[in-house]
Amino acid sequence: MFEYTLYEDLANEVDIPKAGITSCPVYKSERLRGVIFGFASNEEMTEHTASVPAIAQVLEGECTFTLNQEPKTLKTGAWVHMDAHLPHSIIAKTPLKLMLYLLREPK
Repeated sequence: MFEYTLYEDLANEVDIPKAGITSCPVYKSERLRGVIFGFASNEEMTEHTASVPAIAQVLEGECTFTLNQEPKTLKTGAWVHMDAHLPHSIIAKTPLKLMLYLLREPK
């Protein structure tokens, strides 16, 4: 038996708050976790790391995405893969929708 998960418009799965950051899990399996984030303009997720490799994709908006102390301006359509434990932070320059995939080793 084959299964699948479909979102015809992933960006519609989260609303951008008037202030702050919101998140919504959209997928979870043994090997993958998907979370979509909505950032109000000028909101910041301070520097942190993830214990597993991750992929971030900008669905809507523009942000400064700092990777290992190297700031990058990312816009709609940008995609980045990060190794586990890579320091990173995000500042939304505009209202922002960001998809995050956490990649886990199989058990």
